[in-house]
Amino acid sequence: MQNGKYLINPIPEIAIPFLLDKFILAVSVETDVPADSIWRFAGYINQKISTGLVVGGSQDATTVKGQPLFLSQINLILFEKISTSYAVGIKVPRWFPRASVTVWEYTGVDDTSEEILLNQEFGNINFKLDQILNN
Repeated sequence: MQNGKYLINPIPEIAIPFLLDKFILAVSVETDVPADSIWRFAGYINQKISTGLVVGGSQDATTVKGQPLFLSQINLILFEKISTSYAVGIKVPRWFPRASVTVWEYTGVDDTSEEILLNQEFGNINFKLDQILNN
């Protein structure tokens, strides 16, 4: 306590302790919100990939496009498929006294892949060509 206020040590980046191989996540962040405050922002989630450069034995690169998280909600996160596996780090605001983070990995069929989208587009093009040829 200093000058009648509690000082808070910022929570360091929260590293999820396993590698992920699916690129669709759901993330929830909870904290204690003071009674006279309205907090909506819960920090950022960053995708961390390995470039092959060994720095301390961990994922050594972080994408520069962190995705924002909102407090007390399930945040849907769609990461780019730039590697076969990756790790995530969550950085909560410095004023959080504590943080409870839950991460779910989507395990179903990923229909966001470019291959599926291209197949749909080719199907649309073939349909239009068939219409033109039949007229």
